Amino acid sequence: MIVNTTRITVPPEKRTEFLQTIRRLLEPSKRAKGCRTFDFYLDAADENSTLLVSEWDTETDLNSYLESDDFAVLRGAITVLSAHSIDSQASVTSHLRMP
Repeated sequence: MIVNTTRITVPPEKRTEFLQTIRRLLEPSKRAKGCRTFDFYLDAADENSTLLVSEWDTETDLNSYLESDDFAVLRGAITVLSAHSIDSQASVTSHLRMP
């Protein structure tokens, strides 16, 4: 499984527009092939700091999503509405099965 996290900081004057936009864009992302979860979190200590977390079956699934129109729209919204560059990380995780 691949976990992708993206930290986003939004200026206070764009916060409402950003939250409304992200909410609309999450559903298409959740339907992408291989997407296990795609969630959005607000930082409890800083209301202008957010985190997108997605889990993917394979790296190929994540890469396909990153080349999709849905991701292009999401990235465009983040670029236009955020105050800081996107800090995105992908990591490989695995689940161990117990006998």
